[in-house]
Amino acid sequence: MDEQNIRKQLRDWVLEHAKAPPPGGDLTDTTPLLETGLISSLDIVELVLFLEELRDDEIDPDEIEPEVFTSVETLWQAFFASAA
Repeated sequence: MDEQNIRKQLRDWVLEHAKAPPPGGDLTDTTPLLETGLISSLDIVELVLFLEELRDDEIDPDEIEPEVFTSVETLWQAFFASAA
């Protein structure tokens, strides 16, 4: 799966689980996810499961740092960029 497709799937997941509309109505790769209330800390578990599904691999709990959930960009960098 290519980078753009993964980023789109991440944005789609966030929009499906959003607790509030994105600021300005648009979700970009740099939109803050937790800070803006789009997702909550409770959504992180579901998001990790989704990330594992996209990667087709389990995520090492040591990789799960709060800052990787800042935006779609940070998710991409933390979990997919090295495999691209």
